[in-house]
Amino acid sequence: MAKLLWPFLIIASVPLAASAQIIPKVAAFAGYTVVRAQRNGGSGFTLNGWDASVEVKPASWLGIVGDVSQQYGSPSGVRENQTSALFGPQISVPGTPRVVLFAHALVGVVRGTNQVLPQLVPCTPTNCPGPAINAGTVFATAVGGGVDFKLAGPVWVRAFQVEYLHANLAPDHHTQARLAAGIVLRL
Repeated sequence: MAKLLWPFLIIASVPLAASAQIIPKVAAFAGYTVVRAQRNGGSGFTLNGWDASVEVKPASWLGIVGDVSQQYGSPSGVRENQTSALFGPQISVPGTPRVVLFAHALVGVVRGTNQVLPQLVPCTPTNCPGPAINAGTVFATAVGGGVDFKLAGPVWVRAFQVEYLHANLAPDHHTQARLAAGIVLRL
């Protein structure tokens, strides 16, 4: 009887061992982002918004990321809006089963618009100009990384993601620190 039980136990335990080795193939992130843009003269401004990304993992340590974000604000009477679409490789290193560290290098485009708010444009009795709008789409790069913590099941928290975003939107602001935090689903 014991000789018949051992093969059954071994066969029954194979699915358990295999399920312990399953690595999520897709990770989807959505969260809050803040960008600190630095002007050449030393002054800067802050924009707030959202960030979303999807990572597809061909290997346990390597992923391909697509990232879309938008930040907006009205620093110094100018309405700023920045939308980015970036993609590239991401390397993930599990610190523990509940912690994942990652680093990535992304390339893509950033579209920026700024609009001088009408109350700052002087009006005369014969002329009251509308808002001045400038827009442009430029090549962009982002290098950074972050850390994710597992909550339960496929739900993780991205405690932080820090990036250096470079986009020459205008001659007076092109280097940016981008921070993000939010929820990750690993499927």
